[in-house]
Amino acid sequence: MTVKIYEEKQIKGTDTTVVEFWRWVYSDLLSNTTRGILAEFLVGYALGLTHEPRVEWDKADFVYKGRLIEVKSSAYIQAWEQQKPSKIIFNI
Repeated sequence: MTVKIYEEKQIKGTDTTVVEFWRWVYSDLLSNTTRGILAEFLVGYALGLTHEPRVEWDKADFVYKGRLIEVKSSAYIQAWEQQKPSKIIFNI
């Protein structure tokens, strides 16, 4: 018996796969939601913390060496048409 990797698994009751869903939902890296998740992934990957699935609405994005890490992202260029680049502000 050949074991399919997770990404190739068919979504039950459909003719499509998990990877096809991921391609569709996360194809626009400029969208606010996807950009934030991409930023989390890049930080987690750099810290070696992407071996566990992402937990939505957890107390922090990561726990690293006993410290909570909350990742924030922003961009000058957005997915929608702009008159000028966005102003980046973080209130901490």
